[in-house]
Amino acid sequence: MPLVFLPDAETLFLWGREPLPRAFSDLRDAGESASAVLVTPEGLRECAGRGLPLAATVERFAVAPTSEVESFPGSLALWTLASKLALELLARERVVPTLLRKSERIEARWAAALSASEDSSRVVALARSMPAAAHAVPVHPERGSAVWAPEALLRAFLDATVDAFVRAARGGPSLSPRSSSRRPAPWDERWRAALSGARRDFAPEGFAERSVVDELTRWSEPALGARDRLRACFRLEPPKEDREPFVLSFHLQAPDDPSLLVSATDVWKTRGHRLEKLGRAFRDPQESLLEALSRASRLFAPIALVLESPRPEALLLEPDDAWAFLSEGARGLADAGFGVIVPGELTTSGRRRLRLRMRVGANAKVAGVVDGAAGLGLDALLRVDWDAVLGDTPLTPRELELLAQRKAPLVRFRGEWVAVDPHELDAIQRHLAQGPGQMSASEAVRVALLGETRHGSLPVTVLATGVLEERLGRLRSGGATTQATPSALNATLRPYQSRGLHWLDTLASLGLGACLADDMGLGKTVQMLAFLLRRLERAPRDSRPTLLVAPTSVVGNWEREVARFAPSLRVTPHYGAERARAARDVPRGPGVLVLTTYGLLRRDAELLAKVDWATVVLDEAQNIKNSASATARAARALRASERFALTGTPVENRLAELWSILEFANPGLLGPLETFRRELALPIERHGSQEAATRLRRIIGPFVLRRLKSDPTIIADLPAKNEMKVVCTLTREQASLYKAVVDDELRRIEQSDGIERRGRVLALLLFTKQIANHPAQYLGESGPLPGRSGKLARVTEMLEESLSAGDKALVFTQFREMGDKLVAHLSESLGHEVLYLHGGTSRKARDEAVRRFQEEPHGPRIFVLSVKAGGTGLNLTAASHVFHYDRWWNPAVEDQATDRAYRIGQKRAVQVHKLVCAGTVEEKIDRLLEQKRQLAESVVGAGESWVTELDTAALRELFSLSAGAVADEGEGEVEAPRRSASRRGARRREVGS
Repeated sequence: MPLVFLPDAETLFLWGREPLPRAFSDLRDAGESASAVLVTPEGLRECAGRGLPLAATVERFAVAPTSEVESFPGSLALWTLASKLALELLARERVVPTLLRKSERIEARWAAALSASEDSSRVVALARSMPAAAHAVPVHPERGSAVWAPEALLRAFLDATVDAFVRAARGGPSLSPRSSSRRPAPWDERWRAALSGARRDFAPEGFAERSVVDELTRWSEPALGARDRLRACFRLEPPKEDREPFVLSFHLQAPDDPSLLVSATDVWKTRGHRLEKLGRAFRDPQESLLEALSRASRLFAPIALVLESPRPEALLLEPDDAWAFLSEGARGLADAGFGVIVPGELTTSGRRRLRLRMRVGANAKVAGVVDGAAGLGLDALLRVDWDAVLGDTPLTPRELELLAQRKAPLVRFRGEWVAVDPHELDAIQRHLAQGPGQMSASEAVRVALLGETRHGSLPVTVLATGVLEERLGRLRSGGATTQATPSALNATLRPYQSRGLHWLDTLASLGLGACLADDMGLGKTVQMLAFLLRRLERAPRDSRPTLLVAPTSVVGNWEREVARFAPSLRVTPHYGAERARAARDVPRGPGVLVLTTYGLLRRDAELLAKVDWATVVLDEAQNIKNSASATARAARALRASERFALTGTPVENRLAELWSILEFANPGLLGPLETFRRELALPIERHGSQEAATRLRRIIGPFVLRRLKSDPTIIADLPAKNEMKVVCTLTREQASLYKAVVDDELRRIEQSDGIERRGRVLALLLFTKQIANHPAQYLGESGPLPGRSGKLARVTEMLEESLSAGDKALVFTQFREMGDKLVAHLSESLGHEVLYLHGGTSRKARDEAVRRFQEEPHGPRIFVLSVKAGGTGLNLTAASHVFHYDRWWNPAVEDQATDRAYRIGQKRAVQVHKLVCAGTVEEKIDRLLEQKRQLAESVVGAGESWVTELDTAALRELFSLSAGAVADEGEGEVEAPRRSASRRGARRREVGS
């Protein structure tokens, strides 16, 4: 759906009927109806659409998660990113007042200050990616074509947005020009009033103000980041010998290419009004330099000393003035649009800048044990010592005192110029006077991994020493080294699994927890069992038990895997009527593994929290992704020396889920949740901050191990996985029933609103999916089944082919009642036993069904499973075909289900068949999510609720049947029984009420 910025009207114009992302579906009805003559790929065209209010729309776009933007239509993605940039510039106060000529009028405006090279580069990059639909701007026949260049249009959008928000800011200037019948208010008061009020008009009055407009334009132009002329650049060069001054040399610089520098010496050698450099031509370089120096002198006064020279080339500065330039002048000049180059070693992070350094870990007391103990629990306290350093070199107290006595910010020290900020020097001396301190190990680990922190406004470098340095070194290399397989393990570990074992063992030896986040099917179970056996070898007399929490559906799988790979571990179930009723009843002893479920973790939280566990393991740890849930709170309350989380999806929706998992594994590592959200999650999710992402990776890198099946260096012998769509046609009965239900329900939806409307939309989605599966499912009938569903006929044919080839197959459905029908129909039609696993299957029956499917050569070859009950935790590698009978429309869930067959142990290529009915809502949503994969991923955990936000027109388009939906005559469909009509009505009343 094209979205265009109209610069004359300063509004966003939405037209066309393409689908919008769910977060913006209401934009179809926002704003006011409007029309515009646009330049489109088809030529001039008068388009009807909606004029969207600029400020409100920008606010909506700015909060859209950056991870979703790539799934947006091109023009919407462009203006979403531009909105984020505009508000970021506002937040950094990168705005400047200026004047804008509009026809015969002059307006006082706020504009985006794009003088910084990184800001200008971002605008250029964004403009280069602008799709045609985003700048199909209006045409004015009386003025000729007015199609703007992409960069000019983008700058106009940024300026309009900045102006709208600054004027609307609360607490902003509210100025009114002084009125007098004899004398008008001064021009500066009128200009400020025009910048703050509703009226933007500004006009010079009288002969004395004839040059005001030109002067103000020239004044603001450098800050705006003009690209068609050179700007002044100032380079500070330290002296090479004692008693020599610093040199501030003058240059001209191309704003769009900072490497293009022309020295003042070359400027004064220029003849005429044209300067050529590296293939670029610029006008009036000498006038530009003199005018720029005049303006720069208002920001850094010493520059005024050279203005009397006819050809100024440089300014000599004493150390105090050079410091004034480094600490204040450089920033002011850069903010005003001038180029600035200073010695990197004298900047805040430079090696010749006096800094405070924190040494943490020396003489550590770790959980009450002296330095050299085995553990590094995050609740321990570590000693903190303070140093004053230049680069990595600490200063002695005498040397620091000498620097302080000189009372000079730039001094010669050890043969080099060093920077000593007077304000920072006072803070450094106060910290040193306080003596050693203490810090929690969790905070120490975090700041040591980052290498820096802050104490108030004072930057502090961090050096890990003693036990912390040694342990962090082991931590960083933990996942790069293999480890011998425990002798009690009945398996041979792959190289990457051996590295995983060493990583787990390293973390445990440090008293730290972690998240093993290997891709599904890479053997997290066997790696954890190998670790528990290694721990038993290392501490054979430790009588504390291990607790393993898993979903109910995979408890039986853990029991089988323990019996198969680690029979020396003693499994004790904590479920059923025989489970322990008090903490003292929980069995203890070397190698005891207590197995329980998440439901019982919540129910028996108080009991389990009283036990002193050696290790706690959470399988499918995404079950605690909501940190406020009772399950997550119960997990965090457990007492254990080692905590490990196993999950193939550590982040499904938001980074707060990762925080919850790591808060269980390593309490305090990521700090408080609100701080984590403010400093890391929001900058990454909303603004795509690479700096925040890098900081997060530094912290969590040693504690999250993730390997992917797609990496051939991890697992080279896993066979191919071939995914294909199987498009089925509806029978005539399905089509007529589908159309009748859609028409009826849409009428109901149009007459409802709020929660009732959302409920009816979800009901319609359910009805149409049921009809696409089989009319009998929607009608609540037991049969007959053959000949009435194109999807059922197609899956029967494909299963018959797979059986004839000797293959086994899994069939996933999200509906238990459809599973019942599939089992009955396939058993009768194919003459083979069909297994069935659903939420109501007992654990004993579940385990027996899995065993028969996996181990009996002549046993059942078709296994029907509900996605919720059978989509995780099971090992069903005997199957080489996977059928998704009805779609979950969630890639993560479907991939998990597929990986019941596509995992370690699979020797044959896996064929994955995803069935959809042509022309129905199934095919349309599938196509939408294929085009917008990230949108599909964003739906994880939200189910199908996004469909409820579509307007009625979009719903009709989504649910209506398309051409090719119905099978041709003569394909065996039968008339629906007459009783169907009454049952259909009863069914609708039951679900829709």
